[in-house]
Amino acid sequence: MTRIAVATFELDKWEPQAQDEAGGTEFARVAIAKTFTGSVEGSSTVEMLTATNAISRAYVAFERLSVSVDGRKGTFVLRHTAGDEGLSLVVLDGSGSGELTGLSGTAAITQDEAGHHTFTLSYDL
Repeated sequence: MTRIAVATFELDKWEPQAQDEAGGTEFARVAIAKTFTGSVEGSSTVEMLTATNAISRAYVAFERLSVSVDGRKGTFVLRHTAGDEGLSLVVLDGSGSGELTGLSGTAAITQDEAGHHTFTLSYDL
């Protein structure tokens, strides 16, 4: 049975690590840290790679979450891919540990007009 866990999160760190531009497309590497509050409670670190030019933007990232999900403590990894076709967040199979061992699913991130982020995890365990 698929469950839904909803949380808000704050960006604690957004640090560009490196940038390179050639042929009109810029590559960047960014280190990110987040704090989650709600049905997902804890923190995460993200390694992100971006590509940006005059007509398109995309990124790929891996996010390691050290959290409790509906009271179960552990870690897992989310794989991010985003571009003109949209955003995809998928739990990396086999990445769950502790009480989150065996976790699978997807996630979504939304941002309201005030800039507040909501994280929704659809998961099986």
